Amino acid sequence: MTDETQNKGRPETPSEVSWLLREGHSPIKAWREHLGVTQEELGRRLAASPAAVAQLEARAARPRAATLKKVAAVLGIDWELLQVAKK
Repeated sequence: MTDETQNKGRPETPSEVSWLLREGHSPIKAWREHLGVTQEELGRRLAASPAAVAQLEARAARPRAATLKKVAAVLGIDWELLQVAKK
């Protein structure tokens, strides 16, 4: 069984991102840090302030799908990787 079959066609999450998620980081923050992008740079790419990026990265934040798609596009990843599992 291949990784893609196990993940139902979804890209595999790097171990560093998985670790950051277990440590309590939001998916946006985990991916941003994994990719070596600062809050300031992500803010520039999104035409948003670093404070707005910090709000998106808050663990309690629940950004809309449209916002996740914008963030994913500027990070160069699949937007579904940024979805928070529902509790």
